[in-house]
Amino acid sequence: MRTLVIAASSILAVASIALANDRLDELAQLSTPRQVPAQRTPPDPLPPVSTRPGPQQQIPTQQTQQVPARQTSEQKWTTTFSTETRYFSWRNNFIPPDTVGIGAGSGWEIYTPIAMQLTGKPVNDLSFDFVVRGGWVKAAQTTPGLSGEVATATDTVMSATTTYLGWQGFQPFIALSSNLPTGKSALLGTATNARMDPDLVEISTFGEGYNVGPSFGFNVPIAGSLMFTASVGYTWRGPFERESAFPTLPPGVDPALVADLIGIEPTQKINPGENTTVAAAINYGTGSFAVALTGAASWESPTFVRDLETLRPGLRYLLSLQSSYRWPEKWGVTELTAAVAHSNRNKVAGRDVVGLIVEELNSNSNIYRVGLQHLFPVEQFQIGPTVSWLYRDHNGYNSATLQFVPQKTRWAAGMLAQYVPNATVTLNARVEHVWTHENESPTEDGVKVDALAKGLVPASTVPVISGTAWQTSFGLNVKL
Repeated sequence: MRTLVIAASSILAVASIALANDRLDELAQLSTPRQVPAQRTPPDPLPPVSTRPGPQQQIPTQQTQQVPARQTSEQKWTTTFSTETRYFSWRNNFIPPDTVGIGAGSGWEIYTPIAMQLTGKPVNDLSFDFVVRGGWVKAAQTTPGLSGEVATATDTVMSATTTYLGWQGFQPFIALSSNLPTGKSALLGTATNARMDPDLVEISTFGEGYNVGPSFGFNVPIAGSLMFTASVGYTWRGPFERESAFPTLPPGVDPALVADLIGIEPTQKINPGENTTVAAAINYGTGSFAVALTGAASWESPTFVRDLETLRPGLRYLLSLQSSYRWPEKWGVTELTAAVAHSNRNKVAGRDVVGLIVEELNSNSNIYRVGLQHLFPVEQFQIGPTVSWLYRDHNGYNSATLQFVPQKTRWAAGMLAQYVPNATVTLNARVEHVWTHENESPTEDGVKVDALAKGLVPASTVPVISGTAWQTSFGLNVKL
């Protein structure tokens, strides 16, 4: 039961951060119950990479075992190192209308996340979990006429969770997460074209400001295999610089100098909204079956651009289901994840109105995602298929990246594999092929609504867009 308590505390503490950053895939898989064949060790290998994992994806919570009273404190701690190299490539048939010299879309990205986790119990009734995550990314859009690339470190994320286990039937926990701006928030010149669709590549924004997110909650064991968990989290997001609507400067040019010369600032100050998230989960596990149901709601304060109140995202809801089943004998483990997210209408700045008003046309969307995978054990190997489906019914605003993600249907299918040479090392690999389809995006009288532009902007009808992509990853997980 203590293992389940510790895992639930860490997972739900991170869930509020995942929802605050609009990472539906990450939250859908954070608390997936892990089932492994009896002969496999260690029991908590790095989980397969999601179809579009978030930049803040957790190392799986380590299972803390009961220890004899005479065991030393050094033996109560476990350190886990994890890294992967992930490659994404995509192309589609879209050529912008009324343009010259711009070809069909294409691009690629290499992302190497690195994470370190320290898990342990300084005393028998107190568990502690500390995680540091960072990485490096290189992204390039190779669309003729819209090419650009960027190579940078990503932001560094640190989180700590402490759970008190001394009370029978009630275990409170507190957590603190922070984002350190070690990445690159503003892309100048053609580098701005390296911001690509987050449904096609993993990293679409390369940095922001300082973030601090405290949260607290509690676990209530209802029975030996059933537990209820609830938490409340708050995220303060600090200001940062982002390229303006006319990022005409090449990399390395002093923005302040050019602003004095041409009167156009290549960067603008973004002060993103602060986020409050309430989440609850039910976890159940018995024998070979485990399931978890998570629900969350998130509120956000207005976003300011150049100190002007510009947009306030609508209330967001999310419901996710995670389950796993270990089949008898050596038939392996099947895992199912599903999630649905809904966002209410945003508030935007009106042209002739002071303050924000509810937008007339809904610029948000409902998102549905289902993922299924199965791993067959073959001695020290596990290998099997994975499939996923995502449907975004409308263009949706992502407050973490400050961009609108287009409506689309997305399918993915591939294979994943794991190899465990010993009790401390796990190797994993994944390859997937992706198909995307975007419906026609019509205009009315040659204009569209743009929330950040505070009104209508000239636009052309976008025809049906079909695209394909490849995603591969190779990773290493080491327990020390």
